Amino acid sequence: MKNVKISLLAAGATLALLACSSLEVDNPEEENFPADWSVVEYIKANPDLRALQIMDQVNIWNATKGFESDEAAFLADTTLMTNVALNYAGFTETSLDFTDKDKMKYLKAFNMYGVDNEVAVFETLALDTSVFEKQFVAYGAVEGRPYRSCKDNEVNLVKRGDCQSSEVASVGFAGHLYCASAGAVFCIDCAATDECPEIAPVPVESSSSAAKPESSDAAGDESSSSEGGEPAADSSSSEGGEPATDSSSSEEASAESSSSAE
Repeated sequence: MKNVKISLLAAGATLALLACSSLEVDNPEEENFPADWSVVEYIKANPDLRALQIMDQVNIWNATKGFESDEAAFLADTTLMTNVALNYAGFTETSLDFTDKDKMKYLKAFNMYGVDNEVAVFETLALDTSVFEKQFVAYGAVEGRPYRSCKDNEVNLVKRGDCQSSEVASVGFAGHLYCASAGAVFCIDCAATDECPEIAPVPVESSSSAAKPESSDAAGDESSSSEGGEPAADSSSSEGGEPATDSSSSEEASAESSSSAE
């Protein structure tokens, strides 16, 4: 196993994001984030964003290091692939399907050429947490992404639905706050109404489903949003949970990164 270290230092699109005047506020913690904001909790509730930073680094590694593709060996190691899928690529045990070509195409993007054990490399990753904060400000709140896991004492929360979003595109779901629990997203500050009646008990989280919101869309389906659970191709937003390829908001979050190897 090569001694490899990757540093996720966002550049490119992230620099453009930094230049956006709408993000320049006197007190960003108070004005742009919930009172109990934690970037660690946001990453936990939105593993697809973390997966995109990792995948971005894999792309750079494969493009710059000159190793030949070892895809066959990667695909043959189902134990390694399962570990990568569940712990780094944003899948859950229920959404992972080795017979699904679209999901396997996505998972292959985590294959580092010339590296025998990707997990050992991914464990050394230092995430650029500022990128996640800017993603929430620019996109996450509008998309209704959960910003943390639901708390044990939060009961009878209203499940997230279209009735909670504003018709104004720039506002979207930003009028409310959301949490994630065991494959579902709940509105923290919503009251049940005739238009939004669904009150559901917060499910008990298991180790495999914690903070990974489910998806109603199969991988590869054309969808305007993905609530996690599975990779969704051609999705404009991934609302908490698992990877959504070609997502405009997530691309800004992962950006282009620089890498170093020792």
